[in-house]
Amino acid sequence: MAHCRFINFDITIHGQQTPYQVHAAYRQHTAVGFCTVDAAQPEWAAQLERLARGRGAVGQTLLETLGAQLFAALFHGAVRDLWGRAHADLEREQTGLCIRLLAAAPAVAALPWEAMFDPDRKVAFAGSLQTPLVRVENLLQHVDHVRPLTTTLPLRMLITTPEDPSQQIDGAAEVEQLTAALGSWVDRYVAVTVLNGRFDVVTLRQQIARIQPDIVHLITHGQPDGVLLWQHDAPVITPAAALRVAFEGAHSVKLIVLNACATGYSGVHSALTSVGAQLLQTGTPAVIAMQYDIEEGDASNFVRFFYQELFGGACPGVVPRAVSYARSNLYALNPAHVGYATPVLWLNAANGEIFEMERLPMPPFSTHHTTTPAREPDFKLLKRQRQQFEAWYAEMAPLGNTQLPVALRATIQRPLQDTLQEIADLLVQLRGLDAEPATEHVYKQYEEKLARILGKQNTANRLAAIIRQQQEQLH
Repeated sequence: MAHCRFINFDITIHGQQTPYQVHAAYRQHTAVGFCTVDAAQPEWAAQLERLARGRGAVGQTLLETLGAQLFAALFHGAVRDLWGRAHADLEREQTGLCIRLLAAAPAVAALPWEAMFDPDRKVAFAGSLQTPLVRVENLLQHVDHVRPLTTTLPLRMLITTPEDPSQQIDGAAEVEQLTAALGSWVDRYVAVTVLNGRFDVVTLRQQIARIQPDIVHLITHGQPDGVLLWQHDAPVITPAAALRVAFEGAHSVKLIVLNACATGYSGVHSALTSVGAQLLQTGTPAVIAMQYDIEEGDASNFVRFFYQELFGGACPGVVPRAVSYARSNLYALNPAHVGYATPVLWLNAANGEIFEMERLPMPPFSTHHTTTPAREPDFKLLKRQRQQFEAWYAEMAPLGNTQLPVALRATIQRPLQDTLQEIADLLVQLRGLDAEPATEHVYKQYEEKLARILGKQNTANRLAAIIRQQQEQLH
């Protein structure tokens, strides 16, 4: 069963110098501790510089060591006990835990908490769908009014791809991949508008005002204090403060995705200096940005996995789950690469749902009209596809219980088990649809669930290949 319901585990780190006070809250329980690390300390500054210079390829041992240090700095004493209690509730109640982290000190917020690693359980937080980590910035002095995240379908998405003068980013290919990830949702539940070419921040502002998008997705080059746009037919780094103007008063925008390097990087001396954090201050409830430079392949994969899960996954509409799913896939593909810990999700909304699946409008956006007489939907092909998936699943399921080294159980086997369980749930739903009347609505539901299985099959096959390779090495 997928973990679509999350209980908040709130962690607030107070103070402006060490030792920082840590306050944790879970349901009606609280715990108090302390934290003695920050990014301004020479040893941490050196590690963060190494992460930045390595462009991700820093090695699994280093990442696990760094992640274990972060975990130990936060989870010890009473806070660790409360975390243990919350973790014990996970399987018993079939829920997840959403870690909501608020760090008042800039030097603490600058640490890569997304890389945390539990050395006792040998589990990277990034490898688990059950424990997404989000950043929170709800101090009144930093953020005033925050708009609600949840909206109604259909959604409007604005994809912006300024021309890349270096030709490193293929904007057309990125847009094609993104819309492919949306699958059958495009036009039916999501209306996509693309802004490309040589446009400036004012043009972006005008497009946001005209389209009234729910989601704005920006694909460009970035740095901690700005992103690449154009002005007077020349490429320029548009400062975060200028980009922020485009989103001031944009009440329709619920989620901003900055597919741009270093736009989530936080300085150690001043609060909320990054591009992503400044956009959060406009009242946008959710912002995703990259805290380091990220390789184009990792960035593209993250976006693809994120939107596949957000719109076609086991928990449609749940933003933290979709980010966690994308992050865990990056981790499974390359645990020695910091790419999985690079995306940062700021979530200032109490509810992580951008839409509620049970409130799907019927019908959604219409893309064309037809006068062709309606034909009876033919389910034979769809049922054959389901049977093929069932045969594939029967061969794949035993791999989920294969005996593996402890390190691979959490990083490879558990994601495979989660994916296979989600596929099993979808197959059960398809068999249930077989008993429904053969209507066009049921036909479309059948198609959508088959498409979701296909996306998850690709993930399962990649994880299974790693397990099979490990088995060959053991024998």
